[in-house]
Amino acid sequence: MTPRVSVVVPAYRCAKTVEEAVRSALNGTLREIEVIAVDDGSGDDTPETLERLRTEDARVRVIALSENAGVANARNTGVRAAEAEWIAFLDSDDAWEAEKLARQLETAECTGASLVYTAAACIDEAGNKTGKVFSVPETVTANGLLKGNDLITSTVLVKKTLAADHPMERSDLHEDLICWYGILKDGAKAVGVNEPLVRYRVSKGSKSGDKKKSARMTWNTYRHLGLGFFRRIGSFLGYCLHGVKRYWL
Repeated sequence: MTPRVSVVVPAYRCAKTVEEAVRSALNGTLREIEVIAVDDGSGDDTPETLERLRTEDARVRVIALSENAGVANARNTGVRAAEAEWIAFLDSDDAWEAEKLARQLETAECTGASLVYTAAACIDEAGNKTGKVFSVPETVTANGLLKGNDLITSTVLVKKTLAADHPMERSDLHEDLICWYGILKDGAKAVGVNEPLVRYRVSKGSKSGDKKKSARMTWNTYRHLGLGFFRRIGSFLGYCLHGVKRYWL
């Protein structure tokens, strides 16, 4: 079976959550997939969990890295190994609704989009829905993305060629924003499906959970992208307003 979508799951010390993530992809209505789990030098039971999942389902492939090199490198490793035309990113602490990939492929076929993203329902560290849903606009642009990143990584489906041409970099920054910005700046069409097809875990220690840390990383990401000082100021004000609307309104 040639997969239609390659699901890339970076895995680092995530034995408690990675099985739910992988199974949510395997149990989806779209069966023609491969799941590429990249063990990023974990020191817990993550390798054993991934190996068990591999033996249970032939659609699972495991790539073991000898040492931890960060989430950007793990995702890029998965993209390089992918066999499908489309790449879907799934973080090891998130999960998908069953129809997620099928709905995105439908949308891509109808609209000609080469990047499709969805809304997400927030869950807490225990996996319970909080009631907060991150809605998404019908489309996004490179400049608009700088003022508020609506593309949660686990919601994104993108053509492999684009993911390969714009590898993620700098795990110490917002590596996903850098990637999406490059793809959109090159003219790719992005379309949103405003349905919460992803369960997105917000934990205190994550980039999204620590707002001060996230803000510093955003500013430094702007610098990495080469934005001038005044453009950084304008984008950062937009980012702050977007965050207030998203998390508190």
